[in-house]
Amino acid sequence: MCNGKWLSVVGIVLLGAFLPTGCALQVITEPSGEVTVAEGQKNVNLLCLVEEPVDFCIVKVPGAPAPFAASDKLPAPVEGIRFYGLGWSKGSCGITIDTIKPTHDGPFECTVSVKGQTYKGQIDITVSGEAVAPEPPQIELASNVDSRNGEFEFGKKVTMRCVSRNGWPGAKLSWYLDGVKLTDDVGAEFSETSNRRTTVEQIYRRAIAVEDNRKQVTCRAEHPAYPGGFMETSLPIKLKKVYTNDKQEVQKEETSELKKPKAPKLVVSSEVSQRDGAFKAGSNLVVQCVSQDGNPPAGFLWFLNDQLIYEGLSAPFISRSSRGNTVQQTLTYRLKPTDAGKTLICKARHPEGSQETRLPISTYN
Repeated sequence: MCNGKWLSVVGIVLLGAFLPTGCALQVITEPSGEVTVAEGQKNVNLLCLVEEPVDFCIVKVPGAPAPFAASDKLPAPVEGIRFYGLGWSKGSCGITIDTIKPTHDGPFECTVSVKGQTYKGQIDITVSGEAVAPEPPQIELASNVDSRNGEFEFGKKVTMRCVSRNGWPGAKLSWYLDGVKLTDDVGAEFSETSNRRTTVEQIYRRAIAVEDNRKQVTCRAEHPAYPGGFMETSLPIKLKKVYTNDKQEVQKEETSELKKPKAPKLVVSSEVSQRDGAFKAGSNLVVQCVSQDGNPPAGFLWFLNDQLIYEGLSAPFISRSSRGNTVQQTLTYRLKPTDAGKTLICKARHPEGSQETRLPISTYN
């Protein structure tokens, strides 16, 4: 960015013309680059963002007779379309489509003007003919979380995963605590698509507090094929009682042989825009590293070439089976043009030896 920082918005950067100072202004779109929606889907938001106030914003919507100004000050001239965003003064303009129709299939374009220069962003909309409701969402606890009898220890970190399986398109997930939406410690959504069925998952991590007792953590999956538009599942929180004057039962830890896990796998989210194996410069790379069947579970280190990565990592999620422990962790990394030619490395560390897997990075503008 011109001021040395990146906007923290999940989206895709489309480079526009250069400013007179020789600095390129970037248009970020939400969703990033392309989106699949179902016919009849309600309230679909399309947003364009720049880091400076805009003079005007013109949008071209598939199915609309002509481009029009997307402004918080003016009503949209097309029935079924409303303004969406924070307003031109915040460098934000977009629209909400009330109900998706087949005519909405095609490119959505925005043209913004900043200090006499114009810049464009684009989102390719694919309208699927029939929405398929996902399975009801499920909350899964990491197997290294001690929650016997459904009780949790005060102050302990609880890692949980919400999974919505086999929907078309994928569901949108969100977390709540007693009806209040959660934003902190919520990981990026990771999705995998196969044969027009998408599974979406998201990890949430929380340190259990005294005031959490008897509250409920809820995961909501929003999807146009659900009655009412969404389904929820909840996990009640009960604090484990501690009796300081009672003798504590001492349990011996089970001992088992060390087992080296399989080589880790890197899986790129199906929501990440790609072109011939290359990623869009400025977009978010969402990738998951998976280490299977180890005992004890492996730990991860992430590198970009020889630089250790700290930011953008979700809490590791551990599941256990008769074959051993499977660990997965999601990385959300904002790609820069200078990352082209570098290599993303996930190293799984284990007492029986470390293993790594690599993802070469190539980018396009």
